[in-house]
Formats: sequence, C-alpha cells, structure tokens
Amino acid sequence: MTSLEEIKSFSECIVSFMGPDGYPYSYPTNFTVEDGEIYVGKSSLTPRDGRVTLTFNHITPLPSGGYTDRRYVTVKGVASDAGGRLRVAVEKIYGWDEKKTPFPEYCEISVPQSRRYVEELVKTYGPKARPKMSIPSLLFRSTRFPFLVATATPVLIANMLALYAGRFDPTLFLLTLVGASLIHLGLNMSNDYFDTKLGADNINRTPTPFSGGSRVLQYGLLTPSAVAGLFTLFYIAGGLIGIYLAVLRGPIPILSILAAGVLISILYTAPPVKLAYRGLGEIAVAVGFGPVIVLGSYYVQTQELTLSALLASIPIGIFIALILYINQIPDAPYDLAAGKRTLVTRLSREGVINLYKALLAVSYLFIAIPAAAGLAPPTAAIALATIPMAAKTVRMVRENYGNPYMMIPAMGANIRLATWTGLLHALGFTLGALARIVAA
Repeated sequence: MTSLEEIKSFSECIVSFMGPDGYPYSYPTNFTVEDGEIYVGKSSLTPRDGRVTLTFNHITPLPSGGYTDRRYVTVKGVASDAGGRLRVAVEKIYGWDEKKTPFPEYCEISVPQSRRYVEELVKTYGPKARPKMSIPSLLFRSTRFPFLVATATPVLIANMLALYAGRFDPTLFLLTLVGASLIHLGLNMSNDYFDTKLGADNINRTPTPFSGGSRVLQYGLLTPSAVAGLFTLFYIAGGLIGIYLAVLRGPIPILSILAAGVLISILYTAPPVKLAYRGLGEIAVAVGFGPVIVLGSYYVQTQELTLSALLASIPIGIFIALILYINQIPDAPYDLAAGKRTLVTRLSREGVINLYKALLAVSYLFIAIPAAAGLAPPTAAIALATIPMAAKTVRMVRENYGNPYMMIPAMGANIRLATWTGLLHALGFTLGALARIVAA
C-alpha cells in the first residue's frame, strides 16, 4: 500500500492538470508533505476544476544501459490556493516499487485493470478495438507447444528400442508420435481449463514461461468454452489415431494403454479426482510419460511388451515428472492457497531439493543397471553423460529457490537435462541397433 510517507523519499514531482483553455499542462516542482496534505509550487496557470495529478518518479541508470530501482507514486486530488503554493487534498494514491514488486509481477497484477480498459474501448469503438493474436501464435501459446518435447522423447526411446529389437516401421512411428502429441496438447489445455476453474491459475501473480499455465484464459485471449472445445478436439483426434493403431496392431493392449493415458491426462486436474491437487500429479506424469507412452509405442512396433521396454520407460518417466516438479516451485504459494497440494507444497525447501536429487539418482540407476545387466545395449549408458549437467541443475535450483524469476534459468536447465538425457538414451539404443546390423 502506497502512503504519503513514501512520497517524502522523492526529490520533486510533476504536476498535471487541465488548464482553463481545456488543454493539458504539466510542470516539475518541489513539494512538501504537511499534516496529511501535499504542498507544491504554483505555475502561472491554474487547474480548470481544481483537480490535479501529481507524479513522483525515480530511476537509477545502469552504466551498461537500462535502469534499476524503478519506483513511482501517482496522487490524484483537489488543489487549492495556499499563498505561494498549491495545497493538494489527496483523494487517491497508488504506485509501484520495483524492490517490493518485480516488474513482471506488477504487470500480472495489472491484468484485470487492463482487461476492463479493453472492454471499455470495445464498448466505445466496437470489436475492432480488441487486440488480436494471430491464430498460429494463439495456438502456440495456448497449447504450450514447446512442451511436446516431453512426448517426443519417450516415443523416440520406445521406437529406438524397437529398432534395437529388430523391428521398426517409420509410418507407425510417425502415427504414434502424432497421436501421443495430440493427447498431450489436450492435456495441456485441459490443465489450463481446470486450473482456472479451480482458481490456482487465477491467483498466480508470478507466472513464468515454464509455470503458471499459458495465461490465455487470464488474459482473455480465449474463452473457457473455446479452450474446452479445443482440448476435446485434441483428445478426439489423438484417440482416433490410437484406435486406428489398435485395429492395425492389436486392439486389447493398445486400447488399454490408450485409455490409461487419456484417463490420467484428464484426471490430472479435472474434478472430482484432481490428481495434481492431492499430491499425486508427479506420479501420474511419471506413469503417463514413462510406462504408458513407452510401452504403448513399443507395442505398436513390436506387438509385445517386454521387461526391457518397461525398464527403459522408468528413467524418462521420472525425468519428465521432474520437469513438472521443479516448475511447481514458483507456483507453490498460489497452489497452496487454491488447495492444490502438490508435492512441492507438502515438503520443506530442503525436502524438495533432497527428493529431486534422490529421483535423479534413481533415474540414472535405471539407465546404468539394464545396460550392465544385458537388458539394454551397453551403449544405452551414454545417457549417463548428463550427470554433470544434473549436478549443475541441482545447484541452480538450490541457489534460486523461492525467487520465481531467478528460477527461470534453473527450470530451463531442468528441461534441457530431461531432454538431453532422453535423447542420449534413445541414441544409445540406436547405436546398439547399428552395432547388431554391422555384426550381422
């Protein structure tokens, strides 16, 4: 809350008003605060109706360019003559201090006011006054398209494992990838829809590129019904591809895995189950992006389920779940307020970090042991090359924990860790397959 006491830290202010001729005027002047009122220097012109706006502003230029320590206060009030000065009776006071509220958070806080402003413009000037995003840009944002790497990686691992087993059809690979990706897009949009209905995204003041949802509903870029329609469409399209693959390659196993995947993705945030709200979201993601995708993709190629495929699914499932896990750190205060009891909200800071390290260790063990035991090619151990990257990511999370904006590089590093580990694991199976071909 901005107060008159904060104004005293400024050296001068700008007085703005409508002059007697109806034109706006502004001038800089010194000021004092006395007995709850502000006194400013007079100009040769007087406010037409006595109403003035005072602006107090401070910035510190940086030698390298840009500014820091930005803060301002705006005061609206009624001015009256006080001899050689104007006495301003304060009616409204508001402002912003970068040290208290980072600029991205301040922008987020201002969204409701901005939306009201746009609606007033639309009332006055018609629908053309509403800003619009291009359809491709809107879909890219609303679906959180870049996160499809979390689907592509386990599909690739499964198919390269199938190649190692001597069976690989590129057409089946592409169909599986497209079908799984469509269901993932449905998951992303349904997650936004239900998190908005349940309040978690609405109260989030510190969203980042990796957390807090796509914000298309909060910014009014799409209506709830449009989001619901889109995620239904994605689920149907992905389901139809799954049904086609089931008819082609084996109805009972594929339909069972497909049903499990769709069910997990919908129940992740949908009432009444709301897995993510009960501390089960990470487990659901690990199962969905691990065994469900890997076993399903592997069966499409080989028409069998094997221990090797199950073991290959575990590390990537954990790594993808850890993307969600770390991305929930900035959201934790708002998730807790909305009743979304994720694992991060249930653990202490050290508990979160220790569990992160433990799960990373388990993931690497499930890469190393099958490679050593002959349940995966020895080349699959190439994925262990990301262990130094994992250690660095843990340090980044620890050092920036609690600051949503400083966490952005750590969240990005965690996503890169999962992606590179998964890709190297897939490469390991590919190299194993090539070695078999050469040996034959």
